[in-house]
Amino acid sequence: MLLIRGQPDKADHLQDILFDTAIKYTHTGYRILFFTRKPLERVAASIREQFSDLFKMITFIYVQTIDATMKRLLDLQRWTNCIPGLIIVESFDLLVTPNPNDGQSRQEFQRFLVLSLLADTVRTISIKQKGTCNCIVTLNYGSLETLPVELFYREHNVLDVNHVHDSSDILSVMMENEHSIANNLL
Repeated sequence: MLLIRGQPDKADHLQDILFDTAIKYTHTGYRILFFTRKPLERVAASIREQFSDLFKMITFIYVQTIDATMKRLLDLQRWTNCIPGLIIVESFDLLVTPNPNDGQSRQEFQRFLVLSLLADTVRTISIKQKGTCNCIVTLNYGSLETLPVELFYREHNVLDVNHVHDSSDILSVMMENEHSIANNLL
């Protein structure tokens, strides 16, 4: 799992990079699931027409609540066809916006639960496809203070949004990780 942490004011730029990453990842032949709160609005019609076959390999999942996010992740574990090779979770902290009536400890627990469920889903999919399912999660700096992300991400799998200039920055880390996994299995 790859974590990209950043600032809210860079969200649109990062969304463009994540979308470009998804398009380029389709060349692997694997499907992509893109969790987000709202549809991508800045994709030009000419690009959609030019890459229409690649768009079919990307499924956008729009969720607004923690419960909806967890339900979709649990459903995903039961899929037997169209299994993704990449899951992108854009703006984790917005995607899992808790109920404001919940206390701070409950909110932290819910976020931790979603990260745990996401990690379990990635492992389940990897086993089903007998390969690596990759995952990219983006979140704001403030979320790192209360989330024990070190349970889910190794230090070299955490990128700062200021060091992500285009999709190749993300894809190169993913390739390094896959190479590392393959070497450890030999």
